[in-house]
Amino acid sequence: MARAAIVLGAFGFAGVNLLAYGHARTMTHFEKSGFRTGAPESLTIAQKLKVLAGGVTLPKPRNDITPLERDMPFDTWTIPVEPSVSLEAWRIRVPDSKGTVVLFHGYADRKTSTLAEAGGFRSEGWEPVLVDLRGSGGSSGETTSIGFHEARDVEAAVRFARSQSPGGPLVVWGASMGAAAALRAVGALHVEVDGLILEAPFATLRSAVVNRFRSLGLPPWGLADLLVFWGGRQQGFDGFGHNPVEYAHSVHAPTLLMLGSQDDRVLMPEGQAIFDALAGEKQFEVFEGLGHQSLVRGGRGQWTRAVQAFLASVSAARMEQRRARSPND
Repeated sequence: MARAAIVLGAFGFAGVNLLAYGHARTMTHFEKSGFRTGAPESLTIAQKLKVLAGGVTLPKPRNDITPLERDMPFDTWTIPVEPSVSLEAWRIRVPDSKGTVVLFHGYADRKTSTLAEAGGFRSEGWEPVLVDLRGSGGSSGETTSIGFHEARDVEAAVRFARSQSPGGPLVVWGASMGAAAALRAVGALHVEVDGLILEAPFATLRSAVVNRFRSLGLPPWGLADLLVFWGGRQQGFDGFGHNPVEYAHSVHAPTLLMLGSQDDRVLMPEGQAIFDALAGEKQFEVFEGLGHQSLVRGGRGQWTRAVQAFLASVSAARMEQRRARSPND
């Protein structure tokens, strides 16, 4: 009897790990075709059970329009990162720009999704550079590491953008996974930027997975930890060590952190923990009534005011630095 219980327990443990391994793979590998699984809150009970059994379907995100269709002339850049990874980016041309803003999209998304934000930065006289992170849009690859390896994409894109516009201030904007990648790039890889604008970065990879389980109406116990473990193993890093809240301790660049008050993917205490950890000048902007979504689309007036003031402070700081370096000018 005891032997049977041990055997059943071993089979059960193996089965749960196999299920978690499969889920981790579907969440980090893009398919060549197929229909994307809908947002958890939009699924029926039957659809949620199907996802629980077989995982999500994530076709590789594709860019369906270009900036030119929004009356924004642009250039296409190819940015090398590693021998097997190169990024596609769009530089929207702004004559006599005040500086550069490099934009990074969220999980399972692509640079087209940041066109609204790019238009906002362009209106302020800043030149937007929209980047497809690895695996997405026009960039190479078919996998995502939820912001860990993407930090090297941020590093390469910032370096390339600086080479194209030397001397001017450079700000990085990121949403969700893109914001987490930006925090890792600046905090752990020591990428130098003049400012960070972060929308809804998750505090830890585990919290991001737990919140996704809760949005499905499923208890996160056990399986969430296995997903983090196997996802990290598949992508070559420690999933439990991928914690933007820890990267924030080493971020000294001025930072504007923005979060919707009803965000169910990044809860308010998580946003507050990241804000508290940031080591430099910082501002926390809460958008009442908004969830995990484009904040400029949901709250354009508030977004514009916050971004406008932040960019002005970055420009002023850069001018002060120049005066300090050239006291006789």
